[in-house]
Parts: sequence; structure tokens; C-alpha cells
Amino acid sequence: MRLWVEYAWQQVAHPDDGHPDAVSTFQTERLFCAILVGGFVPPAGGMDAKRIASDLAELVARGQTPEEVLPVVRSLLPQDFHVPVSLLRVEEGWRAELLECDAPPLFLVRGRHLVLLPVVEEEADGHLLRRCSFRLQAGDRLAMVSEGFIRARGWGRRWSWQEVALALKRLADGGGGVEEWLGALVRTYLRLSEGWPERKATVLAMYVRPVRTLTVWSGPPADPGRDEEALTKLMAETGWRAICGDTTAQIAARLLGKDLRVETRPADGWMEVPPTSALGGVDLVTEGLVTMRIARRRLQEAHRLRDLPRQTDGATRLACLLWQADIVRFLVGLAVNPAQAADVAGKTPLRRIVVEELAEELRRKGKIVSVEYL
Repeated sequence: MRLWVEYAWQQVAHPDDGHPDAVSTFQTERLFCAILVGGFVPPAGGMDAKRIASDLAELVARGQTPEEVLPVVRSLLPQDFHVPVSLLRVEEGWRAELLECDAPPLFLVRGRHLVLLPVVEEEADGHLLRRCSFRLQAGDRLAMVSEGFIRARGWGRRWSWQEVALALKRLADGGGGVEEWLGALVRTYLRLSEGWPERKATVLAMYVRPVRTLTVWSGPPADPGRDEEALTKLMAETGWRAICGDTTAQIAARLLGKDLRVETRPADGWMEVPPTSALGGVDLVTEGLVTMRIARRRLQEAHRLRDLPRQTDGATRLACLLWQADIVRFLVGLAVNPAQAADVAGKTPLRRIVVEELAEELRRKGKIVSVEYL
């Protein structure tokens, strides 16, 4: 089972703080990295927290491990400044490496238990360093937090790390995905601070779960002899499968030897979005250009999954699948319908432009997207 690290973060800023913490993340099919650098007033001509976080993320993206990045961390930090830095690198969704420099410990909750990581501590050049390697499991919940989070003050006292950890352990019983986990973390911080944070706090929530993949086939190949190849690529998908295009759906139904039938009219009708169809072995079958354009608009207008319309038309259902998938693969046929050409010469199918626009919107939302032309 392939694992995926789902993440979300939020800052709870103190009104008087003009130097926020910096968060930098990136994700590929095999690698995830999260970096949190505490905000500080940079020295004249020096780097701020955002630049430090960005430079460290770039090094990890190039393939360096936390151990290899450590000398760079120490060289980037301003001398005689207290700047907490946390760096988590995860390969294949489970093989994790952690580096912390003067930073609060990473929280890891597994089931109903708080996991104490096997860190190795050392002091070097006045900095407290913690390093460790560990394995993640499906269902793990992690929280990378700034110093302000573990120094919450409220109810006439300052809360300790152990008490905050106990509160987070109880939160994990609430279930849900990373957005629910992040919301619970922020609410806990505000509760401990009596609703008025004494310091800024940043929370980066992570949730480990099975990866979600989706393959979308749209348009017949330029060479009809490759129809079966396109179908084979679609059916090789072990996650969700979708077809966008009436002709494409008819080709798939013929090659599969299955019936293609129009689905029942949804309650909100077909005024804007054309009908959907049902085909055994495929999760969603829609019309092509109109549906994909509206699905893109739905995605643009939403900030999170629950912001999508509560409708059952093809565009909304396609947008939901695209949003939930971590890795999206488009198979785009280059056969040209003269009525749907993007250029005067009639050589570029309009669907190619529409898919590229949709793919770009998904990348902006952090999805791993590939497009293959047939």
C-alpha cells in the first residue's frame, strides 16, 4: 500500500507581530518535505525566515538529506540569534527523517498513543540539535509547531509541552482528514490561550493515509489503432477512472464489450452541464469540453473540498474526484473534430487546451499532474 502525507498549515498571529514564521513545503510522487522557521527580525543585510525556509527546501528538493543539510542550516542562521528550525523529509510516504534546531519537538500521534521519537540530541555552537529517522504508518497524525504554540499562556498559567501533547493525543480520537486535524490543533491553542494569544503561533498539520490516484481519458487517439492502448492505460489505474467525452466513452464501451447508458437526470437538471453516463469499470463518464471547463471553474471558486457545490452534475462530480486525488494522470487523444479545433488550420484539438488549463489549476492546488498525448 502506497502512503501519502496530506498536509495543511495555519498561522495564528499576534496583532503586534510583524515578523511571521515561515513555512515551506513541496511534494512529488515519492518525496515530501516540510520546513518551519521561526520568525525573527533579521540583521541588516541578513536573510529572513522566509528566505531561509525557501533555501532549505530547495536543497532537499535536489536530493539532500537532513544530515547533509545540517551544515547549511547552521551557516544560514544569524549569529547570536535564536531561530528555531524544523525540517521533516519523508520518502515513499513512510520513511521519515527529522532535523530540529532549537525547535519544539515534532508531535506524532498513532492511534490513541503519543509516540516519543528516538531522537539523538547534541549541542553544537550554542544550538540544541535533534535528529532521528523513523517509520510512518497509515493513520499517523503529526504536528510541526512554532515556539508560540507550546508556550501558550492562559487560565493563570503557562502550559508545558507535556500538557499540550496530552491535549493533542485526545484530539486524534476525533477522526477526519488533515483539515479537521488542523482545525482541532488551532482550536486547542486558542483554548489554552483563552482566545487571546500572547505570541504568534504556526501549526503545520500532517496526516498519513493511502495515496489517492485518478486517471482521466479524454478524446480518441489521432491513430485509431491506438484506441486499445489508451483503454489499457485507463484500466491499469488502480484508483479512480474517468472518461470525459461522448466519443471516447463509446470507444471504451465497444472495446470492453459493455453497455453505455445515460444516468438518471439529477435533481438540479442538465441546464448547464450535459448528462453523465454509466460504464462498468469506470467511476465517472461525462461529456468532454463543456464539463471539463465547468469543472475547472468549480475548482477555481473553491478553497477546499467542502466549498464545491452540493450538486450531482458531471462537472461537480469530476471536480470532486480531481480535488480528492493526490496524483492525476490525463490521457488526451489528439484526433481532431473540425468543429472543436483550437486553430484555424484545424490541427490542434480544443480539448488539448482545455485539459492543459485544467491541469494547471490542479497544480496550483498542489496536485501531482501528468498529461500524456495519444
